[in-house]
Amino acid sequence: MTSANNYPGFNYPASQLSKFLAASDFFTIMLKSGDIVHFTPKDVVAFQRWLLDNKIQDIRSEEGWIINRNAT
Repeated sequence: MTSANNYPGFNYPASQLSKFLAASDFFTIMLKSGDIVHFTPKDVVAFQRWLLDNKIQDIRSEEGWIINRNAT
């Protein structure tokens, strides 16, 4: 399934996005340029689906994304 390159109200096309991290309704997004942007969509589920449909990597899916400093 192909998704639209633009999401309503979001200033960047999917083609410029690299990765994202969602915390409640607040998204931190890394652009391919290395810049970081933040976005709070009106419809969190629709925005996250748009990101995933456009194959933008969810940082939480990366192995080892959480560092446990108390691990022995």
